[in-house]
Amino acid sequence: MKMDANVFAAKGGEKKRNPGLDNFITTMKLFVKTRIAFVGMIITLIYFLIALLDAVYPQYLGVTNLSSMLAFLHGQSVSASAQPIAPTTVGGWYYWLGTTEYNIPIFPSILASLKYDLGSSLLIVALGAATGVIIGTIAGYFGGLLDEIVMRITDIFFSIPFLVFAIAMAVILSRVLPSGSSIDVIIALTIIWWPIYARLSRGNALTIKSLKFVEAATASGSSRMRNVFVHVMPNVLSAVFVQFSLDLGSIVQIFAGLDFIGFHIGGVFFPELGNLLNIGQPYLAQPYLNLTTGQVLSSTIWWPIVIPGIFLLIFTVAINLMGDGLRDVLDPKLRR
Repeated sequence: MKMDANVFAAKGGEKKRNPGLDNFITTMKLFVKTRIAFVGMIITLIYFLIALLDAVYPQYLGVTNLSSMLAFLHGQSVSASAQPIAPTTVGGWYYWLGTTEYNIPIFPSILASLKYDLGSSLLIVALGAATGVIIGTIAGYFGGLLDEIVMRITDIFFSIPFLVFAIAMAVILSRVLPSGSSIDVIIALTIIWWPIYARLSRGNALTIKSLKFVEAATASGSSRMRNVFVHVMPNVLSAVFVQFSLDLGSIVQIFAGLDFIGFHIGGVFFPELGNLLNIGQPYLAQPYLNLTTGQVLSSTIWWPIVIPGIFLLIFTVAINLMGDGLRDVLDPKLRR
């Protein structure tokens, strides 16, 4: 007796569909339709690719940090000049965006800074998110005294001005950690970043733990800790992922802010966008002169601060657009 082809297909001739993969494909289709968010993601990826290239193959820049640019630049000695050089095509791509203090070229300085800014940002947010999600989900699921203690601790963290807390923690840590590095700032920001994710995860865990699929898992013999890590935590991660993407931009801004106010991360010549802004800002009050004739070519030397600021602004806007788009497609209430 021959089996009908349609019956065979229905009984297993076709591959079983993967609900998780289908949901991912649907989510990406919705995200791509949000064009401004998709553009933000492309710009963000370009920044991270530049940072990754510098981390894997640093020789492509010909420099590793700003101090090496002082003494040696692409095989040529660099001497301090009376004023920064304006953007020019003379001398190769190094000088396309001009120079800043000590005749340091701005373009390779910005490219070199992305590795440290984005790498540190990714590390801080990842550690803070991992710690906060675990603590917040456990507190929200178990409730009671544990939940109360965790929430009061987060209240203490949120009651202190963020930047002041970050500086204080970094100063304390700098006493026991090696000088000339950014480890103290990275640890300080990680310590004060986890409460954001603890509160977010706790709020979602309170809702998810009362859903029927969690109750069904408990009835079938699943332990409470298994419920936390297998059934509750994975459903918390969609909201966490959106916050994660937005925080990457926030950390870069905080790094820049700390360096701009003079709290040098890793030293005066550390390749960091905020440091470039800091060493470039005094030139805003200086006119750009023709050193031979004394003629005023521009009322201000703007490029040492404006150009790094534009790179920082573009990244911040791009990653916020991407985060908003992710929130729209990952939150069922906001899906169109």
